[in-house]
Amino acid sequence: MSVPMRFLVSVLSFGLAMIAVPAWADCPLDLGHGVGWVVFSQHYMIAFRPDPSRIEIGEPFALVLNVCTKGGDAAELVGVDAQMSEQARGPSQHLKIVPGKDGRYRAEGLLLPAAGRWEVGFDVRSPGESERLTHEIVLQQ
Repeated sequence: MSVPMRFLVSVLSFGLAMIAVPAWADCPLDLGHGVGWVVFSQHYMIAFRPDPSRIEIGEPFALVLNVCTKGGDAAELVGVDAQMSEQARGPSQHLKIVPGKDGRYRAEGLLLPAAGRWEVGFDVRSPGESERLTHEIVLQQ
């Protein structure tokens, strides 16, 4: 999928997720910069963006996240990790998670040392259930 097409899909996914969240939700998916991705499952939605907004090979960055249930309540972010997609059993990076309020988090310490496909995994939970969501980031030289 080309870069413009991936961008269009990300924007459409974000728009659909915004429609799916009730207006009275305590856990907004708006990250305030007009950029980012939304990952969703049957029970959860996660909006996230890199900080700084441009991911550079070998340069550390953080992820700014909002983690919500589909009902619009804040959910708990338990873990975030990243590994190259081609290396399904390779080493992964585990990030420091700094909690905010209302489902907001900052995951610090991510560094992607090579171009390629990276899978970012999010472990989330709310009372009575937990789940792992993933999203692929393609980093080009």
